[in-house]
Amino acid sequence: MHYARYELDQYRCHEMFWVRRIFCRLHLRHCRRCRKRLARLAMDDILIADLRKLMQEMNIPDNPGEYHALCDLFQEDSDRRRSTV
Repeated sequence: MHYARYELDQYRCHEMFWVRRIFCRLHLRHCRRCRKRLARLAMDDILIADLRKLMQEMNIPDNPGEYHALCDLFQEDSDRRRSTV
């Protein structure tokens, strides 16, 4: 038996009932597959945090309309550069 991703996420976030958490911990000691899944979840969290940080640094607006206007602006700039080359 292997734990599903949502169960490993519960374990990782300390949301799993304490008895199930003990069994999960024991399972993780002996199951490489579940340990790898757990590690991937942690890597996903790092990736998401990095993407959020980049979005803040780039000042990408939350409003989809503003985002599309920003994309159009970059597209127009790119088109102008190609036409002058």
